Amino acid sequence: MPSEAIQKLLLLQEKDRVRLDLEARLESIPREIATNREKILREEERAREARETVAALETRRNTMEGDLEALNAKIVKYRNQQLEVKKNEEYQALEHEIETVQSAISDLEDEEIQVLVDIDTARAGQEEAEKACREGIGVLEQRIAKLEARDKESREELVAAREQVESARAAVPAEFLEVYDRLLRHVRFPAVVPLRDKKCQGCHLKVSAGAESAARGGKEIATCDSCGRLLYFE
Repeated sequence: MPSEAIQKLLLLQEKDRVRLDLEARLESIPREIATNREKILREEERAREARETVAALETRRNTMEGDLEALNAKIVKYRNQQLEVKKNEEYQALEHEIETVQSAISDLEDEEIQVLVDIDTARAGQEEAEKACREGIGVLEQRIAKLEARDKESREELVAAREQVESARAAVPAEFLEVYDRLLRHVRFPAVVPLRDKKCQGCHLKVSAGAESAARGGKEIATCDSCGRLLYFE
């Protein structure tokens, strides 16, 4: 069985583990919230792009309707001019202009039909995108609310955890506490590990006979020759 000092140190280490886990959680929560807010912006952007696609097509259709009106007005104008001309050449020239305009009207009407089809497709896509946006944002906002609740809860837990750490520290002998604090600054958690099969369970390297003897004795500070962690013999 580990010495009383080691047992107190192990209790402190467990309290520190809880504290460190809470601190890590509180550090990660703002990043998770920010990530989810970015996802909300992307959802909104997709819906906005779908709306803009529909709007652009409708603008194009309106422009085409105006162009068709202008072209039809040209035909009326040319027809009226034909009634006034005296020469056949002038009449034929106006007839050629009318045919050219009629061809342009036909092309524009074909294009308008395609635009109308595209509008129907785009509107369906807009409805789908907006539905996905609403549903996606709903899920993301729920996640954010849970993260914010977890943040508040974790902050309260951290206050209690730090109090428990301080209470546990008060019970650890000063010389052990000094080594433990130094290790926390320089090695990966945990700082206090068991010795098994003559190997440190922190770095998993074999220790010297002196370190093994000290760990077995349990009355003095035993540290790993390689990583410096505090050792205890199970």
